[in-house]
Amino acid sequence: MSNMKRKKPSDIIYDVDEKPPLRTLMPLVLQQIIALSVDLMFPVLIVSAIGGSTELAQSLVSLMMITMGIGTILQSCNKGAVGSGYFCAQETNSLFFPVSVLAIKTGGLHLMLGMTVVAGIAQALFSRVVHKMRVLFPVEITGLIIVMLAISLIKYSFFSFVGDGKGSDGSEAIIAFVTLGVIMFMHVWGNESLRQYSVLAGIVVGFLVSYFTGVLTEEHLQKISAAPAMAFPSINHIGWSFNIELLIPFLLVAFCSSIKTVGNITVCQKMNDANWTRPDMNTISGGLLAEGFGTIISGLCGTMGQTTSSSSMGLSIATGVLSRYIGYCVGTAFIILAFFPKIAAVFAIMPEPIMGAILMMSIAFVVPSGMQICTSRMLDARKSFVLGLAFVTGLVVEMFPGFESTFPVYMQPFFKSSLAASSITAISLNLLFRVGVAKHHVIKMTPGVTTSEEVANFMEAHGAAWGARKEIINRASAVLNEFMESAANLGLTQEEVNVDASFDEFNLDVELYYKGTLMQFPDIRPTQNELLQDDTAFLKLSGFLIKQHVDWLKSESQNDNCHIKLSLNSESLNPRKISRVFFK
Repeated sequence: MSNMKRKKPSDIIYDVDEKPPLRTLMPLVLQQIIALSVDLMFPVLIVSAIGGSTELAQSLVSLMMITMGIGTILQSCNKGAVGSGYFCAQETNSLFFPVSVLAIKTGGLHLMLGMTVVAGIAQALFSRVVHKMRVLFPVEITGLIIVMLAISLIKYSFFSFVGDGKGSDGSEAIIAFVTLGVIMFMHVWGNESLRQYSVLAGIVVGFLVSYFTGVLTEEHLQKISAAPAMAFPSINHIGWSFNIELLIPFLLVAFCSSIKTVGNITVCQKMNDANWTRPDMNTISGGLLAEGFGTIISGLCGTMGQTTSSSSMGLSIATGVLSRYIGYCVGTAFIILAFFPKIAAVFAIMPEPIMGAILMMSIAFVVPSGMQICTSRMLDARKSFVLGLAFVTGLVVEMFPGFESTFPVYMQPFFKSSLAASSITAISLNLLFRVGVAKHHVIKMTPGVTTSEEVANFMEAHGAAWGARKEIINRASAVLNEFMESAANLGLTQEEVNVDASFDEFNLDVELYYKGTLMQFPDIRPTQNELLQDDTAFLKLSGFLIKQHVDWLKSESQNDNCHIKLSLNSESLNPRKISRVFFK
């Protein structure tokens, strides 16, 4: 977790560090298990693709539950290098589905498992250097990734929500709308207690409507009674092999999965902190390492890769409960449920319209979060092109299946999913458009001549090119204006002031060089008596006001040559501590 002090948002009931009481915890865990069970269909689909047996499918699902549980616990850890420290549940990685099927058809199940282990190792290695690759993930691109995560879920949820229209009497749509309606009603008009259980209530009502409409039949219920009370998953299918030709597809999937996790953990950071400003790369690094270990464990244990769950995250946001203790309980519950097929069968018979309603609810909460992150920074023409073209590319992949076939074979893997296409497009364009963007901008300002409008225009123009937050640029403009007015009115200098501004994603630094009197920056505001009696008190007051707007500063003078460095939004050290060191 970040060392920066967090502020709990007003709409969050239990944040990451808070432990809900047991009576509240258990229904919330049940909701999460149900939501995460939706993607357990992918191991079944993999087995179906090769004509495998029902027993093999059940084994893969049970083993997936065990590894998901382990991965979720690892992800929730906030001690050591492994784990983001947030409740960011692990689920079956749908991105692995196409390459897993390719591996099975190429070299059997052993090849899929071996390549899954390789992909997990790649993610673990990537986690060690991701903090040095911040340039690839500026805030606006992270927001775009979050939006595309939600959009990529639509194709899995929409037809489950409304039905496919083939021989349907409309029962599926009724079930989905009733389920979603119950969730919305309890979430919007209910109190805190009702809101926490809105999804669980929607699922219960959805099951009842499914039974009375005939979508949930006696045959489905018999599957529960036919399942054994307890059984150990079979591991007879486990083995590993490697194929160099499949290395690039699996590495690409691992990279795209990592990008998805960057987005998910960023949302977790934002939703737990009302003062959030930018991604904390340390927690993201720990989260990626946990996901890499989870995927390695999945491959070693005989099932497909895993990733962080966007739908689970959306559910947490909707209920206002983000406690990591839910992650520990959800992970433990999945491990236990894997040995009780009768209980797991309840999730297996869940009607698709209910699953679709849960996914649609998650999408509704995740999309606005991503949009807010995208627009939290100033955007110039370059960044608008990056976001716009990447977003359109992702939509094209969603709207026109098979679009990737128009590209050469070696490029097709990059456009098989909207998330991969939009992410790679955004990252590539961002790197391209960084060419020609100077890290430093220098301007000469003359006290008494340079206007506040000119100061604001200078900062806003370059702030947009850097992608800085509007609030930070406004603060920097206020600081510069205060200094220039003091320099003119209080006689700091009669010469030009060289202003050097730079931005590095962590800090906005403004350095002032001039010849004259060094401004003082006291810790205590001058009193009214001092302002009346001390000729230098107004200069001290100006310095005090500037100090309140910056995170840290340094000032020095030699032979009347003055240098003042002001930094806004430093994340590395306590700003007040630094100020005390400089002015000790």
